[in-house]
Amino acid sequence: MKILAIRLENLTSLAGSQELDFTAAPLRDAGLFAITGSTGAGKSTLLDALCLALYGNTPRLRGARQDQARVPDSGDTDVTSFDPRTLLRRGTSQGHAEVDFLGRDGRRYRARWAVRRARGKPNGRLQGAEQSLTDLDDDRLLTAQKNEFKDLLPERLGLNFDQFTRAVMLAQSEFAAFLKADDNARSELLEKLTDTAEYSQLSIAAFQRAKAANQAVAELNTHLADDLPAEPEARAELERSVDAAERELDARLQEAKRLEARQQWHSADERLNAAYQEGRQQQQEAESRWQALDPARADQEWRRLIAPKRHRLARQAELPSEINRLEKALANTRKAREDAQAAQQSAAQEHAKAQQALTAASQARKDAEPALRQAREQAQRRDSLAQRLADIETSHEQYQRQANQIDEAQRKAEAQQQEHRRRRDEWQAKLRELMGEHSQLSDARQAAQQAHDRASKRQLSLSTLHSRWQEHLQAVDTQQSLVKRLESDEARKAQLMEKGKAARQRLDERHQHYTSVQAFIERSRAVRSESVIKLREQLQEDEPCPVCGGQDHPWRHQPPETPEAAQLAAQQADEDRQLSEAQSDWEQAQQARDELLGQYRALESSLEQQRRDLQAAEQRLTSAQKALAEQPLSAELDAIDAAEREAWLSQQRQQNDSDRQHHEQALEALTRAETELAPLQEALRQDELTLTQLDTQRKSVETELQALSERLPPLKQERDEVARELNQRLGEHDSADAWQQQLDNRQANAQQALNSALAALHEAERRQGELTQQERHEAAQLKRLEEERAPLERELQEWRQANPALDDDTLARLLAQPEDEAHRQERDIREAEQALQRSDASLNERRQALLAHRRGQALVDETGAEDNDSVSDDRLSDGLLNNALLSDDTETEIQQRKAKLADELTELAPKRESAQQHRDDAVHALRDDDRRRARQQAAQAELDAARAEQQRWGRISALIGSADGKAFRRIAQAYNLELLLDHANAHLHNLAPRYRLRRGGSPLGLLVEDHDMADEQRSVHSLSGGETFLVSLALALGLASMASGELAIESLFIDEGFGSLDPQSLALAMEALDGLQAQGRRVGVISHIQEMHERIPVQIQVNPLGNGASRLTLVGD
Repeated sequence: MKILAIRLENLTSLAGSQELDFTAAPLRDAGLFAITGSTGAGKSTLLDALCLALYGNTPRLRGARQDQARVPDSGDTDVTSFDPRTLLRRGTSQGHAEVDFLGRDGRRYRARWAVRRARGKPNGRLQGAEQSLTDLDDDRLLTAQKNEFKDLLPERLGLNFDQFTRAVMLAQSEFAAFLKADDNARSELLEKLTDTAEYSQLSIAAFQRAKAANQAVAELNTHLADDLPAEPEARAELERSVDAAERELDARLQEAKRLEARQQWHSADERLNAAYQEGRQQQQEAESRWQALDPARADQEWRRLIAPKRHRLARQAELPSEINRLEKALANTRKAREDAQAAQQSAAQEHAKAQQALTAASQARKDAEPALRQAREQAQRRDSLAQRLADIETSHEQYQRQANQIDEAQRKAEAQQQEHRRRRDEWQAKLRELMGEHSQLSDARQAAQQAHDRASKRQLSLSTLHSRWQEHLQAVDTQQSLVKRLESDEARKAQLMEKGKAARQRLDERHQHYTSVQAFIERSRAVRSESVIKLREQLQEDEPCPVCGGQDHPWRHQPPETPEAAQLAAQQADEDRQLSEAQSDWEQAQQARDELLGQYRALESSLEQQRRDLQAAEQRLTSAQKALAEQPLSAELDAIDAAEREAWLSQQRQQNDSDRQHHEQALEALTRAETELAPLQEALRQDELTLTQLDTQRKSVETELQALSERLPPLKQERDEVARELNQRLGEHDSADAWQQQLDNRQANAQQALNSALAALHEAERRQGELTQQERHEAAQLKRLEEERAPLERELQEWRQANPALDDDTLARLLAQPEDEAHRQERDIREAEQALQRSDASLNERRQALLAHRRGQALVDETGAEDNDSVSDDRLSDGLLNNALLSDDTETEIQQRKAKLADELTELAPKRESAQQHRDDAVHALRDDDRRRARQQAAQAELDAARAEQQRWGRISALIGSADGKAFRRIAQAYNLELLLDHANAHLHNLAPRYRLRRGGSPLGLLVEDHDMADEQRSVHSLSGGETFLVSLALALGLASMASGELAIESLFIDEGFGSLDPQSLALAMEALDGLQAQGRRVGVISHIQEMHERIPVQIQVNPLGNGASRLTLVGD
């Protein structure tokens, strides 16, 4: 994997489009290059652009807390503070990051990340980021979808985001802290560096599972104790209560069933009686309706008589009205024919007048044609002259506006020129003030740079001195703290030994007790197996068992197959409980002994580690004192009282930092003055050129205005003369077209009047013909009707004389009666007759049903009715019985019986409810005990399973569990440390063959073997600054090798980590970096150290331009 180029646009402080091509000189030939610039200029933005293009995120943003505040964006919108789109430079509408790289397959690819704002406006809303991947060798777009990009890029590059940030962007500064940390902090750092937090999570999870298992066992024991079933005697009493309650409830239910049957009879009687009364009412209504239809039945007979003559009678009634109508129509038609004849004559006269008017209009149009042609020619000439005048006036106005604009531009240009001169004079004065006694700007800049470098060098020395002083103080504090802790843990060890002896004694006692209880139970069971048969023979009914106390003896008549089974069934529970309690006591004692033993072993291991730590602390104290004495400024520090050294160091660093900032500000002021003056000089030259151009334009415009003013007067005079002649020719008309339009309208109106008169004449002639024909037709129809009326009158007079009962009113009413009304009367008669028949049948059916229901209920003396001597006919006897069953006395008897039944039901209801409640309570109590017994069995099984889970998780937690996760983390990170040291030593051998790293001193301790000193093992705290850099760099390269696997990484970036190195250590670090580039790698170093800038010829300088913008500049030999 190799980075070939980085391109970016408008990312934070790097404004505009910028590019770094590692395939072109000078970066192509440089194995080592530096990225330099002042703080905040944008050096780290280069690495952000690299990660953005490849992964759409950066380590700084991914490491931010996800619950941080939101950042305001355009308008009323905001975005999260860890959103990569916030890297887009403010005031720009779009930006991107682009990286060309050599993939794991040897092909060249281009990854691109871009973001823009809505509508391309700087204040638009941020849009979603876009990502794309292109194969440069084939010039083929592989994907432009973000989800596909996330899967495809790691496949082509060979590294995911976490691997890339560990393998390409080396965490050298984190490993410097890693070297100085204790075991716990080192395991946390190693976990973070290797991204293996799952081991801590497993350790915490094991601890939590063991804790949860213990809690589950405790809760189940509590639950079993709180939910015990009933004793055998209480259980038998519950069963007897259920039997008695069920017998009582059955009796009450039988009685209720009998009463409900009687109640159902009364309900049925009410229903049948209501149906019988309803039938009587329906029969009476049907009879009344039948009688009400007597007049309709009379009309029905007359309609049958009239039916043969109905048509002739209807025709007799129609003829007078038809004859009268035709007489009136004939008179109207004659009057209309006469009016049409008069209209025809008038239309002929109008036609003749219209013909004369058309002839006169056509002649006037022809006579005016020559004058019209001359008027049009004059109007065209006038309009042409007016258009030429308008064009000249428009051009005159345009040139005048242009002249005004030039005047305004000249005034603005002169004002701008004065402003530029004023600013130039101000900056020249500032520059002379900044240069001071120096006559040349380069001399002033060089002096300020030298002063800044001296301050920076002293600041570096002060920082190193302060660091060594802090290490010395920390070494003293650590040594004293370890002594106190060692004394405390020695005392605690003595206490644990006393507690361990007591726990061992208690364990032996509990084990002996458990063994004796187990032996006693085994002997007791052997004895009971011989005497159990004799005890069973002595059992008596309803007498308690001498062994278990139970009243029920199921094995008295049916003994079990073996005596041992009976004995176990009688006393197994009590023996198991005793044995379980003894075993539980033994296990608790053993657990207590094991816990104390674990605490003792852990404390012993801790004491051993503390002794080693104390020895190492004393060595570190000696090394710190030696390192402090070697510092260049140690003599100044020794002259200060020990209590005031920290304040002195702080004051010196603040003073020196203030001096350095002062010199840096002077440099920036010189650069800014020079930067400001150059564009002002150019602006003044441009202002002079602009004024010259504007003067030339002004003269040209004035010449054009003079020429246009001379052409206007003769054209206006000619236009006025042509207009006067045209007005005389047109007279009262506005224009030739209006004159011609008037003549054309007159001719058209005359033609239209002629056409209208001709159409009216034709219409009058047609109307007269139609009315004449209609008059003849109506006269013929009237004659035919007169001839039909006489014989019809004679025929119907004879029929009326044959039926004298039919009066005129009835005949007229029946003839006028609509046919649908007659049909309705016929239907009503049929329906009334059918309804009367149905009501009679229904009433008889309902009466018989009610009688059948009441017979046999002892409502009347049925025997007396049958034996009545005064009635000999059986049919008459049945009638008397039926009348009695339907009498009012019977109704009274039924109501009395119904009231009595209601009283009996009311009395029975509370008794049945009481019996039901009694039975339900007894059954509920019995079922509740059944549920408790079932829950006891289930809970016991659950408790056994929980105890098994408790033992399993207890053993696991004892091995790897801890509340903070450090138990398993240390075990796992010890393995990771071993693997890391293997990779780091391989790199350390290439960087500095003299040294080798190994584990030692503690589970996660680190030692350095010095091959030049007979493999002497040294503490990492004794390393010098340069040695520390070498070791931390080797560890960082080792982590990179772990992350990348077999993938060859040819591009590396190291961000800072050189600030604390003295010149000798810095030289050693540079040798290590030269060794990396000698291995074929391109290494980029981000640093503020001037000495490194001087030693690395190829540099990417990030130069501030002002207003928060910076520019990348390549510097190389």
